[in-house]
Amino acid sequence: MNPFEKKPIQAIHPIDHLNATTVKAEKWVKRHLALSIVALILGVFTMKGVMGAIQKGTPLSVKQIFIAAVGGGLETDGYGHTNILLLGIGGEGHSGAQLTDTMIVASLDEAHQSVSMISIPRDLYIESEAVGWGTRINSIYEYVFDKNESPIEAEAELQKEIENVLGLKIQYYAKIDFQGFTDIVDAIGGITVEVAQSINDDAYPAPDGSTYSYSPFYIAAGTQMLDGTTALKYVRSRHDSSDFDRAKRQQEVITAIKNKALSLGVLTNGSKIKDIATAISQNFETNLTITELLTLVSASSDFKDEDIQSAVISDAAYEMGGFLYTPERKEGDPYYLAPYAGDFSEIQKFAQFFFYHPEIYKNKIPIEVLNGTKANSLAGLTKMVLTRYGFNVVNYGNATSKDKVDTKIYQVDPSDDSTEETLNLLPSLTFGEIVEELPAEYQSATPGTAKIVIELGQDFWDFYKANEKLFYIGFY
Repeated sequence: MNPFEKKPIQAIHPIDHLNATTVKAEKWVKRHLALSIVALILGVFTMKGVMGAIQKGTPLSVKQIFIAAVGGGLETDGYGHTNILLLGIGGEGHSGAQLTDTMIVASLDEAHQSVSMISIPRDLYIESEAVGWGTRINSIYEYVFDKNESPIEAEAELQKEIENVLGLKIQYYAKIDFQGFTDIVDAIGGITVEVAQSINDDAYPAPDGSTYSYSPFYIAAGTQMLDGTTALKYVRSRHDSSDFDRAKRQQEVITAIKNKALSLGVLTNGSKIKDIATAISQNFETNLTITELLTLVSASSDFKDEDIQSAVISDAAYEMGGFLYTPERKEGDPYYLAPYAGDFSEIQKFAQFFFYHPEIYKNKIPIEVLNGTKANSLAGLTKMVLTRYGFNVVNYGNATSKDKVDTKIYQVDPSDDSTEETLNLLPSLTFGEIVEELPAEYQSATPGTAKIVIELGQDFWDFYKANEKLFYIGFY
């Protein structure tokens, strides 16, 4: 039974199914020729790489020669982004081996050297045509895999569902299991992470075959160096926190692996490169070709940590990405999450903002919301809406009067170009008119704090009364 009203969702282009022969050939190449790529470059393609680097006007570094020789362009969407679905499963020897408990969509903007990541919660409720009934999204891959014994078809169906949730096209996928994750972290010599708060998980599952049900896991807050086994526990643990905290840790670890794998100590170590290639060939599946992988590695090496944005779709209505809630259920019914809005429209709009307007989340422009109507709590409720979309609301309160007719969005300093991206998107949530001059009565009230002031008028109050569900009335 559908726990929330089904609404029309933005049409998504169908997934391009992979040719089975091509996939088999790619797997053969990745398994048997990965270690001979370097020799190939040093031989036949060296001159091609040098000429390619010269033609691009770039320094003749080893990296430029290598990529110019064998790199290939990545597919992109209409915004010039490459979207990649990252999947994590338990794999052989683990209970729920084909459940995709890690689902992250990374949107790569190579031109502006930025990447944004959104984690999809495993318990999100989906009505799947392939399954034939409503189910949690993390079981889609497992169901199709068990039915058709085809990882390609299973991934394609899950990819279609995630495209439907986020409202965008995904070009690539990459799937790894527990063993592959552990082997890759060990192959690069471990990773360094900043543990935000200590984890003391007494219910962490014991290894398969153990005489015990649990194997307690503890890690202290602070800077920690993790080997593969510990890193896996760090990204899997959830009993001392939540699935949403776990998703944040998974994104953190992805960044840590990227930084370590592209460090000089790894790239110049032949033994580590060999270990990485072995781990990838045995436990990693992707529809990226070798040339596309090389291009992706090249692009990623130019990204700084501040250019990587992360978000989690969650049930925290007071935080960015908090568009979900837990429906009431009878005893014995499975736990799942559903969108407050009744469809995925809010999540889709957030994904558009987060992936294609990363400046908003990087600049964090301070915003003040003022209620110019007689309605109680309208500024506070609007603050929550903007916060869920990731806008930085630093203050809210009452306007100078309660008889404002039209909603206005004021730019405190018209010469401040950093506010432009945020200003242009705010009307889609508040439909206010952008005004480049702050009224005198507000100028003394916002020195050094807000760079944008939203003054809510009667038109916004009318919208609120007609769309209370978008303000999550009754859920606070």
